[in-house]
Amino acid sequence: MSLLLGTPLMLIAAILQAAIIPRIRVYFGQPDLIVVIVLAWALLDRGQEGIIWGFVGGFILDLFSGVPLGMSSFALLPATFLISLIDVSFYRGNEIVPVVVGGIGALAYHLFYVGGLLAFADLSFSWPLTFFYVTLPSVLFDTVLILPAISLLRRWHERLHPVQLRL
Repeated sequence: MSLLLGTPLMLIAAILQAAIIPRIRVYFGQPDLIVVIVLAWALLDRGQEGIIWGFVGGFILDLFSGVPLGMSSFALLPATFLISLIDVSFYRGNEIVPVVVGGIGALAYHLFYVGGLLAFADLSFSWPLTFFYVTLPSVLFDTVLILPAISLLRRWHERLHPVQLRL
């Protein structure tokens, strides 16, 4: 059910990311809205929905970019899988842990993405320059945006997944 509501959200985020977000840059890094949404949902989720959101969000992201189809999904799946291994109750009342875990997830996404581009897309570029001028600013943007994304998606998550009391 959440994917039926999440897909239009990710489509809107992909359109914003393709049309408006490239104007917001530090060096060559920019916020990655779909990555932030997927990582926030993976942090809120108790199961595998975050991984499914990662696949769908990556596919949508690739439709609006010039990279080979599946590259963003390839990069988002390990990041969301790592986040899904952490128990939600570990950071439910803490504000710092989701930021740190979201930042690590964003870094994992970007490293897998750049590694995938080097391995599969037959592109040649300087790994250190890409890391310092694209990856780090993008990870910083994504880390800053993770808490607002969690707070916006939390209500939606609680409506779709109400807590069931057991006797």
